[in-house]
Amino acid sequence: MDIADRPELAPELRLVPHAFRRTFGRPAEGVWYAPGVLNLLGGAVKVHAKWGAIVAGDRRDDGLLELVSVNRPTERALLPSDDVPAWAAGLEATGGAALMCSVDLPQGSGLSAGEALKAAVGLALRDLAGERFEEPQAKALDLPGQRLLVVDTRVRRQEPQVERPYTRQAEDLGVALTAYHQAQDPDPEQDAVVEAALAAGARGASMLIDPPGRPAVALVDADLVPAVKKAITKAVEIPPRYLTIVPALFNTVALR
Repeated sequence: MDIADRPELAPELRLVPHAFRRTFGRPAEGVWYAPGVLNLLGGAVKVHAKWGAIVAGDRRDDGLLELVSVNRPTERALLPSDDVPAWAAGLEATGGAALMCSVDLPQGSGLSAGEALKAAVGLALRDLAGERFEEPQAKALDLPGQRLLVVDTRVRRQEPQVERPYTRQAEDLGVALTAYHQAQDPDPEQDAVVEAALAAGARGASMLIDPPGRPAVALVDADLVPAVKKAITKAVEIPPRYLTIVPALFNTVALR
């Protein structure tokens, strides 16, 4: 049965192969998922989120990688090429395939959308080539009753945000987050988010590096999340988008 028509699968895992079939006129050979990654402390701590990237597709015999986006269907990419749309930047043709891609979040929102797409495409190419792969395992953080509040300030800038060296001194994640932020050179919007979150009772907060965005994150007790969100929204000019993450274990998924 076509993956797009399998009722036992989650709707989002059927949607992308359905879009592939509608675009290419044939069933997808497989569907692959990779989670978005929250890179804390400059990537020293990685937390997987349920939002991420899904790709569906099949093999091509000419060695070219054809990419179509559910989010931007008119911006196709055929790799290798020097003319690549922004959403496909950083992807490489390491095998022939036609892939329909879907990413839950815009680039720069704080969950490394580009990293998730690259992981899902890589997973698909290895699987279609018959290569064995190891599923990456994410360790669940032991943070009972706490949440990671990701704040997309909606600010996008092309100037790169350069990370300064940081050595973790504290085991407590909240303390470490704030120390990391103080060691960096945040944009004013990120500073405003961190200051508002800490004033509202967050255990710690810091900027996130996820170009071209200027996001931030706060470690918050679950019952304080509404108050912290309210304080942040009041402190900034543009109403942010929020994602609340319960630190847990999410893996890549491959279905054929």
